[in-house]
Amino acid sequence: MTEREFKLLLNANALKNIQVHYAFMAKGYMIVADGNPLETTKRDTREFKTLDSAAKFLFRVGVADFAVKLKTSC
Repeated sequence: MTEREFKLLLNANALKNIQVHYAFMAKGYMIVADGNPLETTKRDTREFKTLDSAAKFLFRVGVADFAVKLKTSC
């Protein structure tokens, strides 16, 4: 989902689970909302270099509660 779609769903209270995942291959972080990664307008996964930058983005759009997953496999 793009940032625009993310904001629309957030404003409609339609998102139940927001997580920040560590993206091992990209050596950065990505935001996942209800199982769908946040994407750029070109439909590439949006990557954040630091956990702090992902958290600042979420805070800027109005998300105060989210989970962080540093290990995505068992």
